[in-house]
This record gives sequence, structure tokens and C-alpha cells, in this order.
Amino acid sequence: HDLNQITELMHGDETFVSADSGYRGVEKREETKNKKLDWLIAEMPSKVRKWKKHPRINKTPINTEYIKASIRAKVEHPFRILKCQFGFRKVAYKGL
Repeated sequence: HDLNQITELMHGDETFVSADSGYRGVEKREETKNKKLDWLIAEMPSKVRKWKKHPRINKTPINTEYIKASIRAKVEHPFRILKCQFGFRKVAYKGL
């Protein structure tokens, strides 16, 4: 799981961490509990779907999730381009 590798992913000079919903609860773990960071962890998609059923009531959390997703997209897109240029695309093997 990615959550177990969070300490190896951080270099120590972070002011905030933006991650997908797989990292929920990372701020409660022993190795990250004492770090003073802004954790921008996405909510589970099922929770966001529930919010979208009542958009007027849940306007603020929906907008917050859009902002988090926008930040992640701006970071992940250049990584995808670099991976494709250097040939690290996912490959589907036939016959396995």
C-alpha cells in the first residue's frame, strides 16, 4: 500500500501534502503525527457522490474537492508526459 511508504515519499521540507483518497488517515499515523503540514487528502469518491446529490447544502466541501483535484492534476500531468517519453507506459501482455 502507498500509505505504508509515505515517509519515504516525503523529503522533509514540505509545507503541504496533496494526495488521493488512498492516503486517508495518514495524518493520524505515528510517523507523521508530529509533522506540521497541511494535508490535502481527497475524500472517497462515494462520499463526494453523496455530497453532489445535495449541491446547495454541500457547496463548500464539493468546491474543496475540486481544488484538491486541480492541484493533483497539475502535478500528475507532467509526470505522465515524462513517463511516456521515456517508455514507462503500462503494457498489457497478451496470453498471460
